[in-house]
Amino acid sequence: MTAVVASASVYVPAAMAQSAPSNAELANLVKQQAAQIQRLNARIDQLEQQRSGQGASQTASSGMSANAANGGAPRQTQPSVPSGKAAEKATYASNGQSNASLEQRVSKLEKDSVKVDWSDGAPELSSPNGDYTFGIGGRIQYDFSGTTGSDYNSRNITGSEFRRIRLDAHGKVAGWLMYKSELDFAGNSVGIRDMYLAAQKNFELGKGVVYLGSKFSDSGLDGRTSSKYTWFTERNTVANAISLAPGAYNVGVSTAFYGKQDDHISFAVTNGSTNDSNKSSDNVLIRSRAHWDPINTGNTIVHLGANGYYEDYSSGHSGFSDRTIIADHYNGNLRVEGPELNADSSTSYGFELAGLTGPFAAGAEYGRLDVNARNGGTDTHIDAYSAQVGVSLTGEKFGYSTKQGVWTHPDVAHPVTQGGIGAWQLMARYQAVNAHHSAIYGGGTGHGTTVGLSWYLNDYMRVLLDDTLWQTDNRSGSYTGVDNGNTVSARTQIVF
Repeated sequence: MTAVVASASVYVPAAMAQSAPSNAELANLVKQQAAQIQRLNARIDQLEQQRSGQGASQTASSGMSANAANGGAPRQTQPSVPSGKAAEKATYASNGQSNASLEQRVSKLEKDSVKVDWSDGAPELSSPNGDYTFGIGGRIQYDFSGTTGSDYNSRNITGSEFRRIRLDAHGKVAGWLMYKSELDFAGNSVGIRDMYLAAQKNFELGKGVVYLGSKFSDSGLDGRTSSKYTWFTERNTVANAISLAPGAYNVGVSTAFYGKQDDHISFAVTNGSTNDSNKSSDNVLIRSRAHWDPINTGNTIVHLGANGYYEDYSSGHSGFSDRTIIADHYNGNLRVEGPELNADSSTSYGFELAGLTGPFAAGAEYGRLDVNARNGGTDTHIDAYSAQVGVSLTGEKFGYSTKQGVWTHPDVAHPVTQGGIGAWQLMARYQAVNAHHSAIYGGGTGHGTTVGLSWYLNDYMRVLLDDTLWQTDNRSGSYTGVDNGNTVSARTQIVF
């Protein structure tokens, strides 16, 4: 607004520099500037009245501004027009006084105003300097599942569920202290998800953050990606069998350093997970992950990553048991599983590779988990790997965060809410897991091939459809031997 007035104030000299204006032209310029300044004053009057709680401004027929109604000098609706040099002097004097007054009033409004940002689909309030913020967020995901073709009738089930119903409050205080409180109401229960205080500080090479409380684990490319933006309804076997085995949300202290060159590294020391019962919530976990984008041209990105953890099981831990999702979450009978193991500790490591160029994207992960048994028992290890490719049918680039090294949502070029067709993505994935067996530990194996279609109606609404051909070979439990089948999964979601 100030820039508009300032540009108007230099209009007369600039015009005069080109050619000597006539008295009539000067008079017309004075009229235009006076009318513009009057409109700006009226707009500021309205803003000031809204902030102070005063009534609506008087109608234009009164010929007075709100200032005049409160005892100030009335503004003329049609200013008198001087001529000759008098017009030139009047223009400079009027502009100088009006500009100074407008700048002061606009500056005060900008200083005192609370800003509201709706860019993420929900309001976030912030102080004028941005040091204090408060926002709300959440997601609703409703899933459908149908399985056919299994040799076990109890695996051939169809149903639906609210996979996630989350609501959170988040913000920052004094610019450096952040907080978040997130609850999940799915499954007829209330669960804690992100629940932390955090401190952040800028350094020469990037930004450092320290979190205290329950924090979503930085565990891998697919494991760290939010469920809002995973390519398929379920994360891959590397995340389900390896990366997230200690729990997706761990309680303790975690840190992250985000560099300025498309890289980051995180480190966490936690003591249990909100996913576990109180009896088994005192396992000590040390976790780290790092990623680097050696190529980033804007249109083409290459991602490299590595992660790992060490977990020490408490003496009261009920045992280690691997039950890996091979198709979807709803069908609890459809798992690659092994018997419970009296574990003493476990060690994991994993590697990540991904690339994006134009409308194409691909990713691959490998992970290994070594479980050490207690009291001389037989150790075991689990291997998992996954590879996926995708193409955007509507041309948008796949969403990816160079800061955190995770998948995000695409920038929808033609939202359905604006008359467009949204963003359409076609994906395919192959994944496998092998829980090695022994004379004591009867592990299982499994693999699956999934074709998926994702439709982003806009940045906040999405529909997914997956079709998975799977095979399991469990050596213990209720579903032993080789078994094959087909599972169709669908999801509708809204995030804010």
